[in-house]
Amino acid sequence: MRPKVTVYITCHNYGRFVGQAIDSVFGQMFDDWELFIINDGSTDDSAAVIDERAASHPDRVRVFHHATPLGVPACANLAIEMASAEYLVRLDADDYFDESALLTMTTFLDRNPDVALVFPNYVYVDEDGALLGLEYRKRVDAESEVLDLPAHGACTMARKRILKAVGGYSLEFPAQDGHQIWLKILHRYKVASVSTPLFFYRQHPASLSRNQDRLLDARRKIKRHQAAKDDGDVKLRVVGILPARNTKTDIPNVCLTKVAGRALIDYAIEAALNSAALDQVLVASDDPAVLDHCKKFSGVLTYQRPLDLSLSHTKLVEVTRAAVDHLENVLGIFPDILVTLNVHAPLVHGTDIDEAVDTLRLMNVDSVIGVYEDRDLHFTHGQQGMAPLNWGALNNLYLEREALYVDTGMMRVAWRDVLSGPSLLGRTFGHVIVPWERSFTVHNLFTLTLLDHLLTIEREGRISTQ
Repeated sequence: MRPKVTVYITCHNYGRFVGQAIDSVFGQMFDDWELFIINDGSTDDSAAVIDERAASHPDRVRVFHHATPLGVPACANLAIEMASAEYLVRLDADDYFDESALLTMTTFLDRNPDVALVFPNYVYVDEDGALLGLEYRKRVDAESEVLDLPAHGACTMARKRILKAVGGYSLEFPAQDGHQIWLKILHRYKVASVSTPLFFYRQHPASLSRNQDRLLDARRKIKRHQAAKDDGDVKLRVVGILPARNTKTDIPNVCLTKVAGRALIDYAIEAALNSAALDQVLVASDDPAVLDHCKKFSGVLTYQRPLDLSLSHTKLVEVTRAAVDHLENVLGIFPDILVTLNVHAPLVHGTDIDEAVDTLRLMNVDSVIGVYEDRDLHFTHGQQGMAPLNWGALNNLYLEREALYVDTGMMRVAWRDVLSGPSLLGRTFGHVIVPWERSFTVHNLFTLTLLDHLLTIEREGRISTQ
């Protein structure tokens, strides 16, 4: 008789933690399980720890030793192929289950046959297992309509047939496997969450989740891979609009001011031209000198907007609507997606634009903005004085429920239809995360001088904003 649940643990050089992970499976209140332990090319004492623990349950534990690391996606696919159970759940070797983890999630899936996967909340612990904090994610549907924050890759229980139906994990992406499978399943099947914390998520210097650059790059590639599956003979027309007010500003001639030897506007134009998603780019300026300057860029359209759209109280949505009217009624270009860029946020990359367009296509949202994650401690004024908005930051802990995101001002990506409403964002909007180092906005002469210095020393190879 096959077991109800297959648990699989992937381990690469986590010998000091993996014993606790295995023991947490043995200690489950729910007893109908099998366990796969995959030693993925470890060079520490992981193999000895795993073999010792496995020997105590030889009829329920299978051990796989890889001479060289294959990566988490390959190990996950091995588990999917070999599992005999109805449900699968992964446990990372440096984490461990609450004793009710399998009972809670199997019961939920049994009672909700239309749900493909379920994920829980969790407890943060340090290297020694000391409690750091609790993570309470917003519940699917009940508290979160936009599901652009994936479930944690570990301790998410899924139906094996669903994992096989979506083709398992792609070996193309060595990181962010949870993000990948989330996007594969999200729009084909129902997902759910339970509010109970069911596993202990260990925070330590070697944790992959601390390598932000690698994570962001992996997410970008996963989105592109998934969005490409919807590409067909009928293409979406994506148009970039770059409002370029150069009169009545706090910085005279700001668009053409030299920054590290180039006009400020050149940076945003170059990013737009480097975007694979954009079909056309329109610069909408109130200054003929700016439009003449932009004509040196091949493929850039120009439009002189009325001076009454350069007043201090003019809203971005008004400028964008006027530009779209010019596109549609004068040039005969009818966009499906609008990407509104910002001259004052010059560190945007073409890949940021591409990821935002992919996110708009993949998520059921009206628009997408670029943000950076703010991990500093923030306060608001309460009855007892200053009250932290993000309590976890007091202990250098980044809790997802307390996550604070700051608008970079780089871009607004939205469906054309949204522009018919009262705002440029619509009702629901998603996000893409941009590194803080590139979330620089020119507000005045001081920040313009800082940007010039930053880009000059980058050009000399002393720093990088990439």
